[in-house]
Amino acid sequence: MDNPSTQPGISTTTAASLSSASAVAESSPEKTVREYLNWYSTHYDKLPTNLVKYPTSHDPSGYYAVDFHATESWLTAVRESGLLSEGYLQHWRSYFKQYADTMRLHHQNDGPAPGFEYDFLMLSQEADTKLTELQAGIFTTRLVSGTSATVAALGPQHDGWREGMTFELTKSATGQWQIETMSIPDNLIQ
Repeated sequence: MDNPSTQPGISTTTAASLSSASAVAESSPEKTVREYLNWYSTHYDKLPTNLVKYPTSHDPSGYYAVDFHATESWLTAVRESGLLSEGYLQHWRSYFKQYADTMRLHHQNDGPAPGFEYDFLMLSQEADTKLTELQAGIFTTRLVSGTSATVAALGPQHDGWREGMTFELTKSATGQWQIETMSIPDNLIQ
């Protein structure tokens, strides 16, 4: 039988190399994104969802308004994942304030509340589908520096469509990778 170390594309790894590779994998950007998707899959139905105060049957003449108590509860619940940076959470706090101002200036009480018609953590109106697609997809990591990385998560290619998200991560002072931003890639169909 041939020695595996002499065959093309196959290498042997020592126990010490496996141990250090395992430690790197435990704190890798890709692992953080995978943990985020798993965390979301077990928590999405437990997160606060009523982030907007809607007109009620008792006061149908009212207008939409951001419920800051609910948004802070949402931010607290999301923070508990331990996978999202304070900068990421601050972005959403600012977003909620911006839309509160928009709702105050442009009264609305019919249809979906502007700015709240999608899931913020999956950036989608069909968050469950997107989550399933991403979990079944491929991940590509690009280290920008020792403390900054980009992870592209692409679901399987379908006839004319594909789910995908890009995650920008930074390494905290404790050595844990955290998500700073999420976005939808421009060109998902290849």
